Amino acid sequence: MKTINKYLFLFGFLTVIFTYSCDKMEDFHYKYIKDGEIIYTTKVDSVVTFAGRNRIMLTGILANASNVNQVLFFYNDDNDSLLFNYSQEDDVDTLSYILEGLEEKSYTFNIYTKDDEGNRSIKVTAFGTAYGDLYESSLLERAYKEVLLSDTGLIINWLPADELERGTILSYKDFSGQDILVQVPANINFSILENYASGFTYKSFFIPEPTAIDTFATKWAESSVSIYVSTGTYTHPFTGVRDFTMDKTMTAVTETIFETDCADLGSSGYRVRLIVSEDNSVTVTGLGKTPIVEPNGENTFDPVTRAFILNYKFEGTGGYREVHDVLTVKY
Repeated sequence: MKTINKYLFLFGFLTVIFTYSCDKMEDFHYKYIKDGEIIYTTKVDSVVTFAGRNRIMLTGILANASNVNQVLFFYNDDNDSLLFNYSQEDDVDTLSYILEGLEEKSYTFNIYTKDDEGNRSIKVTAFGTAYGDLYESSLLERAYKEVLLSDTGLIINWLPADELERGTILSYKDFSGQDILVQVPANINFSILENYASGFTYKSFFIPEPTAIDTFATKWAESSVSIYVSTGTYTHPFTGVRDFTMDKTMTAVTETIFETDCADLGSSGYRVRLIVSEDNSVTVTGLGKTPIVEPNGENTFDPVTRAFILNYKFEGTGGYREVHDVLTVKY
């Protein structure tokens, strides 16, 4: 009998504790549902951003969202927002929205969906960047290594393109006076300007990110290449004097530094650099295969006609090679 009473007492005690615990749990739950149960709409998933010119494209996936009728984007610390209407088409819809008119900067986007009753999804955050004039002004056109004359025209050997470059276009006049446009894909390392008659202009195109939706361009740049007529002599210790008259390219590295072929040896990789001083004297140094160059008479530049008179020599097997070269502008 004592044992029965003991169990009855224990059962009653546990019943009181359980009832008290349930009351506390209900009180705790009531705090969060007293204004009604919170209902969340389906969130946008797999959000990706794509950079553009003063705009950003956002894509994502919305699955089984029959109750959703709007997609909202908040940015600039949630001070600005855009709203897009949505109507379900498939069980899984791919979304694509473009936010236009953005300042050039990086953005944090807080994305929600919404239904007819005003219920929202949980927040989804994405990051993206809009580019503009500031980015574009920082771009530099593709550089070239050298420009050479050939029987077919002007050959431009390009340096490797930047990984975000998408190509270059250039314009020049041919012998008939027509303007010719040439497209240079980023993976091409040389161009031939057929029937080239006068200096070319060019600009390059870039994307700011690998997945960007817009392309940006440099300003048109004028080539630093002119065509000169070269007339002179090349004296070799074994074969004697050789006359030459030919067209050459002259590349202006700066306003006072120029590069051209050495005598008639350009096809063999011999080139020289011409440095013009304030008194219009010229210092000649070797480039390419050309060894150390020494003066062998006066080297001068005429700033009016832009002509050069060069006298220099360089040492090789058997003695010095001597160059006398008069360079005048052709076009």
